[in-house]
Amino acid sequence: LMGMPFLTGFYSKDVILEVGYATYSNASHFAYWLGSLAAFCTAFYSIRLLALCFLAEPNGSRSLLLTASEGGWSMGLVLGILALPSMFIGYLGRDLFIGLGTDFWGNALFCMPVNLSIIDAEFMSTDIKIFPLCCSIIGGLVSFVLYKRYNYNLFLWKTSILGRKFYTFLNRKWLFDKVYNEIITQNVLDFGYHFTYKSIDRGLIESLGPFGLSNVLSDQVNKSRLWHSGYLYHYLVILGWSNFLFGICFVYGFQFARVLALLIFIVLWSIL
Repeated sequence: LMGMPFLTGFYSKDVILEVGYATYSNASHFAYWLGSLAAFCTAFYSIRLLALCFLAEPNGSRSLLLTASEGGWSMGLVLGILALPSMFIGYLGRDLFIGLGTDFWGNALFCMPVNLSIIDAEFMSTDIKIFPLCCSIIGGLVSFVLYKRYNYNLFLWKTSILGRKFYTFLNRKWLFDKVYNEIITQNVLDFGYHFTYKSIDRGLIESLGPFGLSNVLSDQVNKSRLWHSGYLYHYLVILGWSNFLFGICFVYGFQFARVLALLIFIVLWSIL
């Protein structure tokens, strides 16, 4: 995880930073320095985790400590099988995966020649190449010294007024979630519920869609019941006018008028 030399993480992260710097643009150089800072922070919290878990006094309850034990041979065998490739597969497969001239990926991963900067990365300055490694080593050493020798001093500083605010600010991801949820997400959800959902989905679409269609059909069915009076002359008037209008629209009307007249004629005959 820290990207130390001869381990798998080193070969994956180191070549990304080198290729990024070899692009020679403002964005790529910014990404390089940001990645170097990330290497420092990764080594810092990785060594911090190791120091607090294995080198510091345990903070758990006595009952849990007395019942703690190592895993069985089956778990150790599985972890050993996973650990060996995770440590050495990068060293063994570097040239196969990302070496110059390798055709391992074939056409699966295409890179335009103008974006192929791995050749330029081979001629970079040595200082630029080893700078991320130095950041990782310095981050690990600083973390080890702080949490091995000055752990109590860090606790006192963390519980102070300034340290508590600083620790809370970093512990809550720079308050990104608070700003994102309260300013952006909540407003978007309110807008989506009160406008798009209530006004459009449940308002306009349902009024013109299923609810509106069912209301119109129910109203027309109730009105059509009034036509069934049982008097013969009522039926004759409806049939006469419907045939007359249908004949005029179908003979002299446009194509749309003919279709509309046919639909009206079918509806009137279905009612009767």
